[in-house]
Amino acid sequence: MTRKFVLILCAMCALLLGLALTAQAAPVGRFLMLEGQVDLLKQGKLPAKAAKLTDPVEPGDVIRTKSKSRAQVLFIDDTVLTLAPETRVAVADYLYDGSKGMRRALLQVFRGLVHTLVKRVLELQQPDFLMQTHTAGLGVRGTEWYTLILPNSTNVYNLAGLLEVSSSNRRIPGSLLLAALKYCEVRRDQAPVPARDLTPELLTLLRKMMFTGPREMPPDLSGQPGLAPEMTPPKLPEALTSPYAPALTPTHPGRQGPSTPGTTP
Repeated sequence: MTRKFVLILCAMCALLLGLALTAQAAPVGRFLMLEGQVDLLKQGKLPAKAAKLTDPVEPGDVIRTKSKSRAQVLFIDDTVLTLAPETRVAVADYLYDGSKGMRRALLQVFRGLVHTLVKRVLELQQPDFLMQTHTAGLGVRGTEWYTLILPNSTNVYNLAGLLEVSSSNRRIPGSLLLAALKYCEVRRDQAPVPARDLTPELLTLLRKMMFTGPREMPPDLSGQPGLAPEMTPPKLPEALTSPYAPALTPTHPGRQGPSTPGTTP
């Protein structure tokens, strides 16, 4: 089961990253909140443009937040992704059909800190929502978690539900089922370390970093503080046609979406 999951994850990523761009991408989400300077790279290509609440998010798009900037995206399956300052994420693939109970999602986190809330749980044998980093692969089954990128590792903090965590290197066997209120680290070319308790103090620090950026690293997790270096995003594919969630109206004039700490992860 574990090795099968790793092989499926790697095969899916290789397939998605190798597909040619043959059709126009379809919107799969919209911005709920934008603060500061947030760039949107359509199909991962330069030049980047300043993101707007009216912009749709499509497969192949890359979102990056600058210093003192944040973004929040609502996807077509009601999944909510929140990017802390100095974060870079690619929507590699996203397809959802609720009537058929089918979803195929892959997000790639290149840099920074993200909070993910997957609301809809599909009773499938294999995870249908995947997240990839430079060192880790995550198979998601209806959950809420933080993903923090470090220079040579990925830290995963699970608040609810279940995550299957493995190395992004297919030659590294083994995976870890991460339960609620647990966290683990996945170092480069290594299997996940044993899970530890997610303390209230650590959770408070993560929530703070969602507003300040991941500069203040938890002292017991990494001896290499600071953000992971920027990575060049791969050529990303397009997805099949799918309707997108409507944009929400900003709650405060002169500001794009809510920004009060405690109301947004």
